[in-house]
Amino acid sequence: MLTLSSGAYSDAQQGIDCLLKAYPGFLSGKDGNTLFLADGHRLPYGSGSQGNFEERLDHADLHDQMSQCYSPGFPVDPPGFNEDPGRMRDERFFKRLYGEDKLAVQRNILQVTWAPTGKSLPFSRVASADQALMRVGKAIAARPELRHLVSSPVGTLKWRTIHGTQRTSSHSFGIAIDFKLPHGLGQYWRWAGCLPGKACAYPERVLEDRGLQDVVKIFEANGFIWGGKWFHFDTIHFEYRPELLVAECTCTSRGQ
Repeated sequence: MLTLSSGAYSDAQQGIDCLLKAYPGFLSGKDGNTLFLADGHRLPYGSGSQGNFEERLDHADLHDQMSQCYSPGFPVDPPGFNEDPGRMRDERFFKRLYGEDKLAVQRNILQVTWAPTGKSLPFSRVASADQALMRVGKAIAARPELRHLVSSPVGTLKWRTIHGTQRTSSHSFGIAIDFKLPHGLGQYWRWAGCLPGKACAYPERVLEDRGLQDVVKIFEANGFIWGGKWFHFDTIHFEYRPELLVAECTCTSRGQ
């Protein structure tokens, strides 16, 4: 996992272009460092929030959101200190895209059949997130040796804040899914007793499980990032974030 402290892209326009490519039905264009929304609103890209890492998480703008590039595929090194591509989220962006409140989000929720179990899961239809999840499920179901890894979903849609913060969880928007992973593969930094701003031992063996690698690759091929690639690891968590997986916008494609 690699990151540039000043941003994953050499200038704001590259980050803006990644957003435009990822959300063409939502974003209609740009003017300098301002994004045009299809509904006529404008959203500034910003220049990054101030403060320490936790403060930046609390007050992230779009510049922060794109400030760490994501490395798809394997092999991948354990992330460095505070390397959490995708954890910084501009809430203005997500609320405008998926819904300003619980009721608005609910209007965009569909029931998606999770092929590995045949059961339905609530997920947002916005930006084709539901279709992406459906494709993931079908691809995993076609691999019988992988089904046991994703046979116990433990959450998609739930309007809530992230534990210990006032930040809105991505689950609130119906764009994330967690699993009860077998064989000790389910690891979360807070469960391990880690504290914000402190060193934390990363569970490296989760990066070596071949079955989990294949599951992650399938998710990534459909626009989802994996919390196992965060310093603040959350290996049970997959989140629909296509702006970080546009082909020319990843760390790998940019030679980082």
